[in-house]
Amino acid sequence: MNKLTLKSGLLALMTTATLLSSAAFAETPNRDAAPYHKMHGEHRAHHDGMHKLFRGLDLTDEQRGQMKQIMQQHRDAMKQNRPTDDVRQAHQSQMLAVLSADSFNEADALALVQAKQQQRQNAAIARLKVQHDIYQLLTPEQQAQFKANLGKGTGRKGDRR
Repeated sequence: MNKLTLKSGLLALMTTATLLSSAAFAETPNRDAAPYHKMHGEHRAHHDGMHKLFRGLDLTDEQRGQMKQIMQQHRDAMKQNRPTDDVRQAHQSQMLAVLSADSFNEADALALVQAKQQQRQNAAIARLKVQHDIYQLLTPEQQAQFKANLGKGTGRKGDRR
């Protein structure tokens, strides 16, 4: 057997096994049960980042209540827009079909990538809208402090103080 054929076959086998095993571990037992959300690594940095922006703003109880209401509405909207198990399975099947095809179909791969990018773009826009709505609740002094906090958060993660 040709050495190159053996290597490419092994690579295809390992890629497929990796994708299928990650899908098996990604399945959650019950999505309707109480929220179970572990924040690890970079995902945690995203969630903590918004809290850091509101440090030192001396929010009133009314502002806190309004912020909680906005965040709850955002969570509810995100939960409703979450793809179903069938949609996720269909996406995984499409990805597996692209990976395991005899020849690479760039159009199919591009469609998969664009669909994922659209989902991420919609989520980013929703987050920015929530942040805008919360910013509008702040007094001018709080807005100035918020901008100062935002300026502190720029740069690489290791550079922050």
